[in-house]
Amino acid sequence: MITPYKQHDETLWIPVAKGKSGGLARAFLPFNGLRGSYTFGFKAAPTRGEYFDALRQIQQAYIDEESKVFRVNGGKKEERQWKARWRHGNKEGSPLLGPTLGWVLIPVADLEKTSNVQLGEALIESGDGRAVLSPRAVPPVLCESLEELERESSRLFRELSGGKPAGQANPKKINSSTDQFVRDAAVVAYVLREAGGRCECCMNPAPFAKRSGVPYLEVHHVLPLASGGSDRTSNAVAVCPNCHRELHHGIKAVDIVERLYSRIERLVREQAVAQPGVQPDSLPLAG
Repeated sequence: MITPYKQHDETLWIPVAKGKSGGLARAFLPFNGLRGSYTFGFKAAPTRGEYFDALRQIQQAYIDEESKVFRVNGGKKEERQWKARWRHGNKEGSPLLGPTLGWVLIPVADLEKTSNVQLGEALIESGDGRAVLSPRAVPPVLCESLEELERESSRLFRELSGGKPAGQANPKKINSSTDQFVRDAAVVAYVLREAGGRCECCMNPAPFAKRSGVPYLEVHHVLPLASGGSDRTSNAVAVCPNCHRELHHGIKAVDIVERLYSRIERLVREQAVAQPGVQPDSLPLAG
């Protein structure tokens, strides 16, 4: 079912029109930028607005099947027009199009990187007027030391854009004097970006900024790696040092974990599978 875009949604529905004379599909994508102006609405009474506002009105008009009768050809003829329309291109004479090919659900992070070709091909492949484009997976950036993890996650925090890290289902253990695991710096960077500079446990701002400018938070695996937990974004939260230690040693740790699962949508419960001879994750984990 098509739903109107709301601020902070991770995905949104894009309307796609059939190509002219069998040509490429034409989608309502932000060719003028997200802050640019777009023409949309009834052909006889079009309006203009920024991209997200225009998209929401097109989506809602489609859901409501909103139409209106206008007198056209100098008042000689009545014509029913539909509001779920948008102008393809900037020229005044460019046609107003409708979702004649269908709708595609795409990640908001990929909105400005998605092409008409991708959306058209997805709808043709689906064959039912609805298609879903999955987020592009970010390949793992595996690190065997906390120093390397800190360096790479700080770099990726600045550079990561679009897509969610695939992470590791079963991170490799490193044989050393203390039990350590190979970690994915992309997972650390993604979770820190999701946190937005606030502890995902107590919701307070990070206690300080690191020399790199990144807010200081530590990435904690809700189900510890030593218990068989994955090194994925669905098993990781960004927390302040105080909450991190409480999660490891506090008397209320179980209750805190339950609150995290109930509040953070990306988290997925995993079943503990203890690894023989491995102690719980040592502190601190990467921040």
